[in-house]
Amino acid sequence: MKEKSGKKIKVISPEIALEKFLTWFDLNKRIALITAIVVGIITHITMMTETIMSQDGIWNSMQYSRAGDWVIALGRWGIELAGRLNNFVAIPSITTMLCLFLMAVSTVFIVDIFNFKSKYSALFTGMIMVVSPCLTATMLYVYTSVAYCVNMLLAILAIWFIYKFKYKKIGIVISALCFMFSLSIYQSYMGVTVGLCIMLSIIELLKDNSKIKDVFINIGKIVLAVLSGGILYYILTMLILNLTGIDMATYKGAESFGIKEIFASLGTNILNAYKNFVEFFFKDVIVYNTNYRRDIWYTLFFIGFIVTFIVKLVKLKVESKKEKIFKIVLSSLMVLLMPIGLNIINIIAVGTEIYALTATQMILVIPFVLALVESLEILNSIKWIILISCMCICGTYYLSDSASYSALKLTYNQAYSSTMRVFDRIETTPGYEKDMPLLLAGIIGNNNYPRTMNLYGYTIGELANNTVFHGTYGGQIGTWINYMRVFFGLDIQMCDPDTYYRIVTGEDYKDMEMFPAEDSIRIIDGVVVVKLSEEPPLPY
Repeated sequence: MKEKSGKKIKVISPEIALEKFLTWFDLNKRIALITAIVVGIITHITMMTETIMSQDGIWNSMQYSRAGDWVIALGRWGIELAGRLNNFVAIPSITTMLCLFLMAVSTVFIVDIFNFKSKYSALFTGMIMVVSPCLTATMLYVYTSVAYCVNMLLAILAIWFIYKFKYKKIGIVISALCFMFSLSIYQSYMGVTVGLCIMLSIIELLKDNSKIKDVFINIGKIVLAVLSGGILYYILTMLILNLTGIDMATYKGAESFGIKEIFASLGTNILNAYKNFVEFFFKDVIVYNTNYRRDIWYTLFFIGFIVTFIVKLVKLKVESKKEKIFKIVLSSLMVLLMPIGLNIINIIAVGTEIYALTATQMILVIPFVLALVESLEILNSIKWIILISCMCICGTYYLSDSASYSALKLTYNQAYSSTMRVFDRIETTPGYEKDMPLLLAGIIGNNNYPRTMNLYGYTIGELANNTVFHGTYGGQIGTWINYMRVFFGLDIQMCDPDTYYRIVTGEDYKDMEMFPAEDSIRIIDGVVVVKLSEEPPLPY
């Protein structure tokens, strides 16, 4: 390592470099790292020992090798690079440990960015980052989970290199590169960078005698890094698409990055950003909250934040009354902008909606409030309200993660036993021959096996409650083929889309009964047809 000293370059020995690192890697950072790893292993041990995953996970994992044309069409060519960390092996036991390690490292940088002095703040930050339902959702996408956790780290580093790196000009360049690679993996993580920028600006504004100019300088650096990284990402993406001959995909707003589209629906998208913020913390839309009364703990948490914010505004020490008014207005505006910053993908990519997988940035609100309370030396009563709320939120997250894994295990067991029954019946159907194509019309565990257990209301949300088999036609075919190959060691042949459409819209199919009724399996035009739904997904 080299360090500039005036015009001279001083070479630092490995011993000095190690000493500097250990000085930086202080007790609070070690507490955060160890807490994240230990609590993460305890929380996600089922993910390491069981073969369970999301619908997209079974569709793409296990047989997955590396990013294909679809991922590149989405502008996510960085997944190819990040996938090399696990050598493109999408096995839960491997990816889960890598994800936990990456999140633990991300937590260390969060602790450094917020400059925590309290061990409690470091402890709760380490816990919340790994018990978050959004991390559970991420890890269920086994084939991209490691890449997404790399993305989280890159999005955080984009801020760290601006605020904490010693060499400021180089820091802007590295920050831009981090942001570019973050976009190349999954664009929704831009909310991590933008959200952190707003949070740190609020903290700086509320410090006694802090300079407003310094706040704007740092914001300017972030804007420069984000714009530079975004432009570089766009250039590289267009180059890759042109070289590969692939068109940009039309998927969840991925094609709608444009100034015209953004301004045309700006009002609606801003409202969606606030709506998603409220839904994440107080409703059951993005993650389930009310069964655990987590919404109550969040209410107490935000009340503590608001009281802290108001008290500090009143006690704020500045050089002039004019400056105080300006700080009050600016910091209040930034608090109002925080939901937009965290959900900036709502604004940039028209038509997107936040769900459990793309809501990772929301969890940063908790360390932000902890840092704000700590830096402002507010009343002990408020601190305890916030800390107790954090503890209870972490506890309910752990419970919902555990319930999710239990629900998924039951779902897989149900799918396994039901699939065995279906294929036993197929083999005993009169006229059946081994090489006949199959038409599995519908989803096991959906219409014919409704869930009545209370357990499914205590998971992280709908993602953990989905059936094994995908709901779309292409996903249904993909999950059936991979599920049979992985769990039964069988290669099955599905009928072509035209035949599928003709049969499931025909009278013969309508006359059939639902599985497991006697007339739920027929051979129609040389195809073995299994009726699992009255209205199965269609290919067209």
